Amino acid sequence: MRPTLNILSDDLIARILDEAKRILAETGMEIRGPAMRQRLLDHGLPLDASGQRVLFPRAVVEQAIADAPTSFLLYDRDGNPHADIGGDRVHFVPGSSGLKVLDHRTGETRLANSTDFVEYVRLGDGLKNIPYLATAFSTNADIEAQVSDAWRLYMCLTNSRKPVVSGAFTEHGVPRMVALMELFRHDRFDLIARPMSIFTITATGNFRYSEDSCQNLIDCVEAGVPVEIVPVTLMGLIAPVTIVGATVFHTVDVLAGITMAQVIRPARRCSSVGPRRPST
Repeated sequence: MRPTLNILSDDLIARILDEAKRILAETGMEIRGPAMRQRLLDHGLPLDASGQRVLFPRAVVEQAIADAPTSFLLYDRDGNPHADIGGDRVHFVPGSSGLKVLDHRTGETRLANSTDFVEYVRLGDGLKNIPYLATAFSTNADIEAQVSDAWRLYMCLTNSRKPVVSGAFTEHGVPRMVALMELFRHDRFDLIARPMSIFTITATGNFRYSEDSCQNLIDCVEAGVPVEIVPVTLMGLIAPVTIVGATVFHTVDVLAGITMAQVIRPARRCSSVGPRRPST
């Protein structure tokens, strides 16, 4: 028997979802990425009266939820099944994007460097209760910030066989990171069939997706890279101070991300392993 912890009643969960869908349909989202905005309009999503915000009709959102896969497998660097993502299965991973580290040798708090990152990856690789890694902290002490996303992924891939939670820091950072992962598969089709990473897509808050997040989402979905939608739900600053209000805001951002991903590439109407390999 597996213990569970229920914070919200089923009735309250249903009300939160209903409110989030109403906000998406009536208030909509500010989609700052021009390519993503155009795809939504081409898909038939309307604009609000000001012409600035894209509205997400309830039927479109609910269809996207129905089309999205309920689970998927992450594979290790060697292509072996490693983690089953879905249902109520819980996976513990290190945190992400810390700005500094506490040096265990000196007790000093300082900017992290690549040596720190390699030590972290090798430690995480040996911990059996950590199923996959994350690009846990910044390495901007010795690496140019514009390429640090790819550099951290490179250090994970070359020092551990485990999958990794990653993501791009710039609008066009995803393709080079996909190319890195493809080096450990036969080709792009094999990477899509056996993904080794989840990429984070950050919703900016206040019902908005930035240019970076929009383009990252397009690039990830088209490359077959699984994504997680991570809203900036800062209670009392960007989101309401109440737990229920903040949860509604959070749900709005997540549902918008799922819908946009399904507009780019509907999962259940495509092959389960992505684009078909061309015949020879």
